[in-house]
Amino acid sequence: LFSILVLIAVIFILSATNPERSAYIDWANHKTMDKSSSLIEKGLLSVAGKSIFDAGTTQKDYFIFSIYKTDFSKVGLGKVTSIGIFNKFITISSKE
Repeated sequence: LFSILVLIAVIFILSATNPERSAYIDWANHKTMDKSSSLIEKGLLSVAGKSIFDAGTTQKDYFIFSIYKTDFSKVGLGKVTSIGIFNKFITISSKE
């Protein structure tokens, strides 16, 4: 009985801390701005970055975590796959 209660609590915590798509878009935008060395790129990302990332991102929600795939291979920036869990994002694959 105790192990079932612990399992239910863990599932509840994981589902409550499954980050939303908007949080991923913000995270990806900030991460890209941090990597950018050009002032023009940083300016473009600060103005239109969220809509650019939103257009190139797909999300699969698995209730206790989400997988986000951002595809910019058409513009030469590659593909990034990240997992969202515990209100954090972890890049699990990056291809340029």
